[in-house]
Amino acid sequence: MLKVKKTGEGHMHPATDKVKAVLSKEDTRRINANVSKSFYLRIKKFAAENDTNITDMVVKSLDEYMSK
Repeated sequence: MLKVKKTGEGHMHPATDKVKAVLSKEDTRRINANVSKSFYLRIKKFAAENDTNITDMVVKSLDEYMSK
C-alpha cells in the first residue's frame, strides 16, 4: 500500500533554510567610504581574524551607533 505525505512533512534538503533566507532577503544598496589604505587593511585583517566580513561589520557598527 502506498502512503502519501502531506506537503512539508518528511525530509527537507539541508540547504532549504539558506535558500529561504536568500529569497526573503531585503533589497540592498551600496555605500562607499573613503578611508586610508592602512585603516582598510586593519579592517580587513580584523574581519578575517573574527570570521566575518566587512559588510557585516559596517552594518552592525552603524546599527549600534544609530541606536544610541
